[in-house]
Amino acid sequence: MAGRVLAFCSVIAILAFAVGCSQNAQLTSIAVTPTIATIPSAGQTAQFTATGTFSNAKNNKNYQENLTTQVVWSSNNTGVASINSSGLATAVSAGTATITAAGGNGGLTATATVTVTSGQNGGNTLLSIAVIPSMQYVDNTGETTQFIAIGTFSGPPTTQDLTNQVTWSSSDTEDATINSAGLATAVGDCSTFQETTITALAPASSGTGVTGTAELLPTSPCGTVNQPTLAVTLVGQGAGVVTSSPGGVNCGSGAGCTGYFQLGANVTLTAAPSNGSIFGGFSANCAPVIPDPSGCTALESGVQSCTCSVVMIDNQNVGAIFNTPQ
Repeated sequence: MAGRVLAFCSVIAILAFAVGCSQNAQLTSIAVTPTIATIPSAGQTAQFTATGTFSNAKNNKNYQENLTTQVVWSSNNTGVASINSSGLATAVSAGTATITAAGGNGGLTATATVTVTSGQNGGNTLLSIAVIPSMQYVDNTGETTQFIAIGTFSGPPTTQDLTNQVTWSSSDTEDATINSAGLATAVGDCSTFQETTITALAPASSGTGVTGTAELLPTSPCGTVNQPTLAVTLVGQGAGVVTSSPGGVNCGSGAGCTGYFQLGANVTLTAAPSNGSIFGGFSANCAPVIPDPSGCTALESGVQSCTCSVVMIDNQNVGAIFNTPQ
C-alpha cells in the first residue's frame, strides 16, 4: 500500500510540476461526477469521473483536467459496490456505498454515493459459469497465471464478467493457491506438482450454487522459462474482433488468440463489435482506457470503452464480451 501511495503521489507531483512550469498552476480541488449514481442490480456497473481544478496564480485563471486514472479510488462498502483504478464501480449487493477519489497536494478528496437497488440481478438468473482458460500450464514455483469467470444469465446482459464477484478456491493448496481476483500461484515443487482444480463459486447475490472449474497443470519438463502469455477469449452471443498493441493478438469472431509479450510490457487491447453486436466489456483484469481512443460506439449500457490496458507481470487471460442487442 505504501508503495502504491508513493507511486500515486509521484504521478500527481509530476503533473503539478509540469503544469506549474508552464502556467504556475496548482491543483486546488477534485470533483467526482456523478455525485449520486444508482445501479439497478448486482453485476452491473457505473462509471465515475474525477476532474481536477488547477489555479493559476500568474494570471488568476482556473484550469480543469480529467484525473480519473490518476486519483486513488475506494469504496467504503465493497460488499455493496467495488471500484477499480479507472473509476468503474461494480454492484455486488443491495445497499449504499460511498465512493472516494483521493490525491493531489494536501491529500485532496471528493466523494460520491452509489446505491444498488437489487442484489438479484433484477431477476436475471445466473445459469452457468465458465472459467477461462479451462486448462493452464505453469513452469516454475512462484509463477502466476490469471483465471477469469464469465457468467451466462437468463436475460440481458446475457454474458457478464464475474471474476471479482465469485469465490475462488484451489483443490490442492500445497501445489497452487488462488486469490480473490482469480490470480493463481504455483507454490509446490514442479517435479511433484499435481493437477489442481480451480473452482469459481457464484456470488451470494446470485442466490444459487452455480460453479465453474478449470485445471492448472505443470509443464514438462519443469523449469522452462517463457515470455508471459496473453490469451484473449471472445465470449457471448455476439461477435467481434480484438487486436493488440503492440501486435501479437488478432482474434476473429468465435476464436481465442494468444500472444507472447515482454515481461512488464503494457499491452492495449481494442475490441470492434461486428454489425448486429454490442460490446459488453473486457474482464476486470484489463483496465478500461477512458476516453476511448478507438471511437467505438456499439457499447452495452454501462460500458465506457472498447479499449483496455493490461500489464504483463504474469500470464494473463482476458475475456472480451460481445452480446446481441435486446
